[in-house]
Amino acid sequence: MMLTDDELRAVLRAEAAAHQPDRAVILNRVTRSAMRTEAARRRAPRVRIAGAAAAVAAVIGGGGFAQWALAGGTGSSRPTPPPPPVTTTVTTPATPQPSASSSPKPSRTSSSPKSHRSPSAPPSSAAPAGTSPLWADGSVDVGGKTQASSVVTIKTSESLTALDVTIRLAETAELTSRGGSQQVPGASVNSSVTEEAGVLVYHFTLSSGDTIAPGTYTFFARYTYASGGRDAGADTYAVSATSGSGAALTAGGAFG
Repeated sequence: MMLTDDELRAVLRAEAAAHQPDRAVILNRVTRSAMRTEAARRRAPRVRIAGAAAAVAAVIGGGGFAQWALAGGTGSSRPTPPPPPVTTTVTTPATPQPSASSSPKPSRTSSSPKSHRSPSAPPSSAAPAGTSPLWADGSVDVGGKTQASSVVTIKTSESLTALDVTIRLAETAELTSRGGSQQVPGASVNSSVTEEAGVLVYHFTLSSGDTIAPGTYTFFARYTYASGGRDAGADTYAVSATSGSGAALTAGGAFG
């Protein structure tokens, strides 16, 4: 049976109207195919992915074009074809590296002005001019409630051929001498205690012909006193010596 052109268009129009593409089924098929070929798609250019997307869009949205073709393809009701999908690739620009010929810009860091100091001279180990090679100090060593020792310590940086140390203790209640002693290794020292008007005098003298080497030496004036303590503010000591070069040396002070 032969159909006229009008009858053929009517049949095609009815078939096109009855056809409803299932979007969900199509998308699921495309997704499964993409998952199976994930490795291949990673190596393939992006233009292939864009082409696949365009094909899907053509299948889904092509119904309008089919209906228009079956209707005879004439008239002002021609549907506008959907625009092809556009794939945009965003490339992050690389940070430019400074060339070797470019010079760094000076920083603008503010800072407080620095004070300029002239370098100080290194300390000298030599003794200042005029400093005596003999040094002495006096202290009180309390040994109990009613006894103590007045101690004279001397230091010499030169050998001594003569030495005389005198300790004077002002008279106080029940002041009694317990003798004197000294620590002068390697030399002979004579000691004595005498009583003068209101004063106990302890005397230490280097024996004739002996020499004291450079070092530190100690002399003790031992005594007892009344219970309740004793004021040593009026006690004094004096040191006189002769160095190996023949210079006369002296030192002295108080115990207060």
